[in-house]
Amino acid sequence: MKTHFYTYQILSIFLFAGFLACTKEDPVLVEEQELITTVALTFSREGAPSETIRWTSDLDQSPLIGLKSNTQYTVSVSFLDESDPGAVENITNEVKKEADEHQIFYEFSGVAIEFEQAPSDVLDSYQNPLYVNTLWSTSNSGSGVVRVYLIHEPIQKTGSARSDFGGETDIAVDFTLQIEN
Repeated sequence: MKTHFYTYQILSIFLFAGFLACTKEDPVLVEEQELITTVALTFSREGAPSETIRWTSDLDQSPLIGLKSNTQYTVSVSFLDESDPGAVENITNEVKKEADEHQIFYEFSGVAIEFEQAPSDVLDSYQNPLYVNTLWSTSNSGSGVVRVYLIHEPIQKTGSARSDFGGETDIAVDFTLQIEN
């Protein structure tokens, strides 16, 4: 009788050990999301010097962008990690390299601004614009807001609202717009 008892104990130990060996999984590497502390928009127009407007994570309010009505601007966006002033990281370079996995989207409210890709814009492998370099065309004077999104792994790359793209929002920041004659 004792022999069967010990046999069952030994068999149970081997089965348990075998179960543990079968369920062991290789560790999954989780890539951390980049820290973005600054979003900079650089505006250029014919006959005027370029101007850069910056949003930083320590601001209490939206930065003000002043534009002229009925004017076209070339606009470039940059995403930076300035958490260590001695080692500023330009995340825009990574976004450009991984264009298939990212999308930049501009959502305007309260003002009529049309935007399109600039000739210098980056394209993904399917020839979709990333919108890191865009052309903005203003119309009448007024005030409003532009929300700049950096979207990670969008489901699609076209749309007129943020919800059209899917994916995850890496960052969304607001800039106040003032368009004057």
